[in-house]
Amino acid sequence: MVARDRSYEELRRDLRCKKIVIWTCNTCARLCNGIGGTDSAERLAAALRSDGIDVLGVLGTSASCLERKVRAKEDTEMIGRADLVLAMTCSIGALCAERIFGKDVFNPLVTLGTGFADEEGKMMICDCRHPKSPVKELSHAASEKGLHCSPYV
Repeated sequence: MVARDRSYEELRRDLRCKKIVIWTCNTCARLCNGIGGTDSAERLAAALRSDGIDVLGVLGTSASCLERKVRAKEDTEMIGRADLVLAMTCSIGALCAERIFGKDVFNPLVTLGTGFADEEGKMMICDCRHPKSPVKELSHAASEKGLHCSPYV
């Protein structure tokens, strides 16, 4: 379960003068209020391009935590031209992308922990090591840490 740690303006500043590829996950990161996922990544790419950031493209897979899935979606030509990969994934998805792509990966998302979608579709955070620990709604857990639980754009 992930939340973002900066505003769009801060992200744009951090990416200035770089050629980037956006990498995203269409499972957990997408389910976390649309922070990740192809649709969110495409909107972010369009906004960044309109603000002068050189976005070479958007790539993604159904599970960025599985190296074989990451490798299957790798575009070596596009990634080869990039200065860095912007990972809109959990920390494990970003690590897998870095291992497969061999590029610096920048991940503006914070992995808060494991979780699940309740029957209403709300993302819930839990500590699986301690089954009796309280379960919190992702948006509340993110807010407690000063994080944002929404897409950039």
